[in-house]
Amino acid sequence: MHRWQARTATLAATAGVIALGTLAAPAYAAAADPSGLCGSGYSVIDSHKFQSVGGTVYLLYSGSTGKNCVVTIRNTAGKAAYMEAGLQVQGGATQYDSGSYTAYAGPVRLAAGGKCVKWGGMLGSDESWTSGWSHCG
Repeated sequence: MHRWQARTATLAATAGVIALGTLAAPAYAAAADPSGLCGSGYSVIDSHKFQSVGGTVYLLYSGSTGKNCVVTIRNTAGKAAYMEAGLQVQGGATQYDSGSYTAYAGPVRLAAGGKCVKWGGMLGSDESWTSGWSHCG
């Protein structure tokens, strides 16, 4: 169960996403750029650093699509570790990606026009973070 959003996750969704998490991550050079992971037109609008484990969770936005995107990226790729990236739209959908990854989790994308979002991530088993409702509009 995802720590940062346990009350919104379902067991079936978690099992499906964890199964996807066993896939190999692309080269770390591509992972180091959150805009590259989210796609063309996305720009970083917020971030939170994981101090003890070395990584950052990013929130991005695309004005052309009206979607937010979240990725969690390790500072240095290495041995696979548990990671999560998640996004929740107030009164709407929740999407997350979790599993054992060498470089990053995500991207997860949702439209949130006129709504607030909660976003967050996890690196390793000890460090997680979730925003409050933010970036409304």
